[in-house]
Amino acid sequence: MKKIIYIIASLIFLTACGHSDKELISDAENLVKLHPDSALKTLNKVENLGHLPDEWVARYWLAMAEGHTGMNEALSEDSAVLFSLNYYENHQPVDRVMLRKAREMASSYYWWKDKPEKARLLMERALAESKKLGNRKEILSYVVALADLAFHVHDLKAATRYSEMLMKLDGGDRNHTDYLDGLAAGYYYHGDVKKSNEYSLRAIATLPHAKDSAHIWILVIPNYADVLIDEGKIDEGIRWHEKALEHYRQSEIYKNEIPESIFSLSHAYLLKGDKQRAKYYMDMLPRITYDDYRYDPFRFNILSHKMVLDYALTGKYNVTDIAEYANGVYKARSKREAIAKAKQESIRKLREHELLLLVTQQKLFIFFLLLTLGQLGVIFSLSVFLRCRKKKILEKDVEMHILNNKLQKLQQQNHKTEETSLSDEEVNPCQSTIVLTGTTNDTIKLQLQDVIYLEAVGNYVKVFQLQDGVVKNEMIRSTLKQIEQQLSVCSMIVRCHRAFLVNLQQVERILSKSSSMQLLMKHCNETIPVSRSNMAQIKEAIKR
Repeated sequence: MKKIIYIIASLIFLTACGHSDKELISDAENLVKLHPDSALKTLNKVENLGHLPDEWVARYWLAMAEGHTGMNEALSEDSAVLFSLNYYENHQPVDRVMLRKAREMASSYYWWKDKPEKARLLMERALAESKKLGNRKEILSYVVALADLAFHVHDLKAATRYSEMLMKLDGGDRNHTDYLDGLAAGYYYHGDVKKSNEYSLRAIATLPHAKDSAHIWILVIPNYADVLIDEGKIDEGIRWHEKALEHYRQSEIYKNEIPESIFSLSHAYLLKGDKQRAKYYMDMLPRITYDDYRYDPFRFNILSHKMVLDYALTGKYNVTDIAEYANGVYKARSKREAIAKAKQESIRKLREHELLLLVTQQKLFIFFLLLTLGQLGVIFSLSVFLRCRKKKILEKDVEMHILNNKLQKLQQQNHKTEETSLSDEEVNPCQSTIVLTGTTNDTIKLQLQDVIYLEAVGNYVKVFQLQDGVVKNEMIRSTLKQIEQQLSVCSMIVRCHRAFLVNLQQVERILSKSSSMQLLMKHCNETIPVSRSNMAQIKEAIKR
């Protein structure tokens, strides 16, 4: 009863845990887009992931990967997201939304593991499948993922192809200025200024209906102006910078962009050779102090430009500015080296962890392999043992059958002998009357053919015999050995056990139980044991 109560309680506990864990996973899925940090904390509260169905395990790892992505964390340790991908690819009916998420997260995982080719092949396979199904939403999602991946790995050709495909599918250039700007930058760094300007102008052309016009004002227009200046079209570049500065001054949201725009104009006028105009814009910038040595790229750009401008105006360098700049560069280099070293150490530890995990997995594999082989060995040994035992039982059954047949023949021969002896009025030892004498001179008169069995009980011997068709017993004070000597005149009465003598004429059947033998007696239905030491004697007596 206690065991049943314990089992029921355990089932209730596991059910409650499973229900609670499912709620935690659902909560995390709702949080992961806006609050990835809270989603990860919620997922860390799941305690019985191994007891959940595969669907919830897949949802758990997918939410975990989305949370890490939302926190801008590497997915290099989120290999379990491949379990989610496998589940949603093979689960029926197909959940297209979850499958798309799983593919995107798995692609990100491959990218973080420095396997961009695997990531690309996964997305291209998914894109081809979506095209066959005509699912426009999925097609757009996969094209975006492929374009982003191409930009990440600096594959300009693929980035151009997928960006153009995306803009064609999603209404021209509308709301995709970030891709156009990315292509412009890509072609610029590859030396194709013409292509770079073409994509910049396409991005600027979307300004009237762009979803995010601020992106164009803050990034696209200044980048285009800088390219023009670098190309030698300084006046045209200055016009674009002045246009951007004027726009920045009209809205509070652009106030942080004003210093960079002023700096760009000062730099452009200095390149043009107009030192006074360059100084005019330089004086508009906030004054830089030297009370700290924090590294800020924009700050040091201003310092370097100020040094060049001072030299152009006075013919002298400001030593303080040079020292500040050198100190900043040195700190930046030290920081990069520290980051690179920390990254290498992190990679080394991760590889050691992966190697340790691999060794552990191999050990587990070997353990389970040996366990399986051991179980097979036990099963085989048990099978052989049972087969041998069955064979022995069969042999024993055959032996018992033979012995019973011989016993019946022996009893029939003895019966015929009795009849012959009676008709010839001869005296047969097994038919005669005998008087047993005990140690105290007490006696029992027996008809030997009616004796069933004798049993030793302490200092007495109990004699069971058939009288007038009824089994009766009498006690005589004696040892069974003394009685056995007195009954030696009858070969049918033999010892089968240290406590029993039986009359083979009164044995109905020989029984075999386990590894022992028993004699079922007539008239009384008693079973008399045969000891191992007397088993051969009984068999020999029956055969003889």
